[in-house]
Amino acid sequence: MPSESTRVTLVQVAAAAGVSLSTASLAFGEGKPISPGTRAKVLAAAGRLGYQGPDPRGRSLRSGRTGIIGVQVDAHVARAFRDPVVIGILEGITDALADTTTAVLLLPDTLDDAGLHAAPVDGVVAAGCSPHLQRLRDVMGRRSVPVVTAGNQVDDQGCVGIENAAATVQLARHLHGLGHRRIAIVALPPSQVGDARVAGACEVFPDAEIVCATDSTIDAGWAATRDLLERGTLRADGGGATAVIAQSDLLAAGVIRAAEAAGLHVPRDLSVTGFDGIAIDGFDSHRLTTIRQHITEQGRRAAEAVLATLDEGAPLPGSPFPSSWCWATPPAPRRDRLRLPQLVHRRREQRGVAVRIR
Repeated sequence: MPSESTRVTLVQVAAAAGVSLSTASLAFGEGKPISPGTRAKVLAAAGRLGYQGPDPRGRSLRSGRTGIIGVQVDAHVARAFRDPVVIGILEGITDALADTTTAVLLLPDTLDDAGLHAAPVDGVVAAGCSPHLQRLRDVMGRRSVPVVTAGNQVDDQGCVGIENAAATVQLARHLHGLGHRRIAIVALPPSQVGDARVAGACEVFPDAEIVCATDSTIDAGWAATRDLLERGTLRADGGGATAVIAQSDLLAAGVIRAAEAAGLHVPRDLSVTGFDGIAIDGFDSHRLTTIRQHITEQGRRAAEAVLATLDEGAPLPGSPFPSSWCWATPPAPRRDRLRLPQLVHRRREQRGVAVRIR
C-alpha cells in the first residue's frame, strides 16, 4: 500500500491528461458535465499513474456524510450474534444496503456518550430492545443523526416494530378461550418490549405468576422453569399451572425441555407459547403457538427509513408493523385425565441447539 508521501494525486492526473484540476475531478463523478472524450483521456492518465480515484475522506468532508449506518447491538457481541432476532435484523439491514455504497458499523449498546458523539455514522438502526436506547436517541438527537429501532416497542420517535402488548393480549385471550385459567409467565429481562408483553398477558391473566429470565436463551428458559417447579407453580403431578407464556421462542424451548425433564408432557399436560416466530432445530416435534414478527423485514424497513430520512428528509416511521400468528395450542388439560409421572429419571444427552431464521 503506498504511503501518503507516494500516493498519486488528482493534480498529477490532471497534469498528465493536460486538463485543469476541476475538469479531472468531473471525470470521476457520475452525471457530471464532461465530454466522453475528455473523461476517457483523464481515466487513461489515471490508469497509467495508478490513481484509484478521489479519497473518500475528502468526499465525506465535502458532503457532510460518512456513508456509514450504525447498528446498535448488545455490548457482548458474541451473545448478540447468537440471538436470532438480532441476526434477522442485521440480515434485513444488509439486504436494504446491498445496492448502495453505504457501510455498516456495529455500536455496542454500552458505548458512552463521548463514544456515541464521535461515532462516524449518518444514521443508526437500534437492533432489539437495549435498555440504553434512550441515551442513544438523546446523543444522536443532539447531532441531528436519525435513529430508527427494529424489533423494539412501537413509539413515535422512529421505529419499525409490532405492538407487543396488543399482540400478547391476543395470545393470552387465545389461551383463555381454550380453558386455561392458571398460567405462568417466563418474562424477558426488564425492557420496553418485556414490560409491554407482561402487561398484555396480565390484562387477561392478572393473577399469573411471573418469573423473569436472565436472558432470551434456551438455558435461561430452562432455569426459569426450574424456578417455577421449585415454587410449586408447575407441578409434575399436573396440579399447577396449565400453560406458560414464554416471551420469546428461545425461552419457550427452554421451558419445554425443563418441563418434560420434570415429567410433564408438552402439550398434553402443559401448553407453552412463545414469541418471535423463529425455527429452532431440535424442536421439530413441537408445534409452538407463537407470534411471528417478521424480524428480517423489520430490519430492512428500518434501514430504508434511515436512508429515506437522510436522502429525502422523510419523517421517521412510527406506526405498528404487522405480525402474524402460528397456532398450535391444545385446550387446557382435564386434571382427572392427567397421567402421574413415572418416578424414573432418564439421562438426556445435552446438545447444542442451532437456530435458523424463517
